[in-house]
Amino acid sequence: MVIGVGLAVGIGFGLRSADAARADPSGAFARAQLMADAAEAADVALARLGAELDRAREHARRGTALTVAGDAPAPELTSAADLLAGASDEADAARRGLLALRGIAAAIQPGVTTPALSYGGTDLELIAGQLRSSAAAATLFVERRHATQAVVDALAEALAALERDDPTAALDELAKAGAPLALLEDWEERSPLLRYWMMISVDLLDAAHDIATATLSDDLAAVKAAGERYAEAAALARGADNALALTLSEEGAAISATPLRRLAAVADEVDDARSGLLPVLRQAP
Repeated sequence: MVIGVGLAVGIGFGLRSADAARADPSGAFARAQLMADAAEAADVALARLGAELDRAREHARRGTALTVAGDAPAPELTSAADLLAGASDEADAARRGLLALRGIAAAIQPGVTTPALSYGGTDLELIAGQLRSSAAAATLFVERRHATQAVVDALAEALAALERDDPTAALDELAKAGAPLALLEDWEERSPLLRYWMMISVDLLDAAHDIATATLSDDLAAVKAAGERYAEAAALARGADNALALTLSEEGAAISATPLRRLAAVADEVDDARSGLLPVLRQAP
């Protein structure tokens, strides 16, 4: 009788499943649920972070577009910075959630790969600081862009006055180009293309000034000479205008390019992390 009991017990142990889930189905379910809950919590945190980053990214893009267009960019760029700085808690929460999931996975399913987030709230605050700096730089850039237009407008009005045979009014209009030109001259890091445009513009302004003063003096020879100089400068003006348009577009976009790229990178990392969670979420019991 004793031997029979022993054999029965032995047979029972021999038939016990080596699969932990089959051997302990309730425990396996609990572990799977723990993984699923951690993955879902991380996904929710990532979704909240991603929504804030998308909003910040849209404001930053609009700010860049306004800079290139010559409109006020600071409100949009500052809004982007504020949203980004405000998302620092969401970034830390998402990062903690992914770290917690990784720890649970290492204990329960060591072979499972889980995503990670390479940055936290401090990193977002640094990008926000760059955006605020770019807002100030973009505002100054727009002022300089308006200065170039003011020079063009002053010259156009002066030419119109000369066409009306009003050299005094022409001189008054030309004088309006002084302040915007001075603002552009103070731009120490202006591009070679802008320097070229300024050189041609000054030649045009000087020639128009000489035409007006010679007209007032009734000096026909001087009027003719100044007119010839103006014609020579005007022949180069189209190329100068194209150079101006190119440099304004490129430099306007470059002002906030670095924080915009970094913002895009952190937003893309959220999308990648959420995609990486899908296999774990699909295993939810």
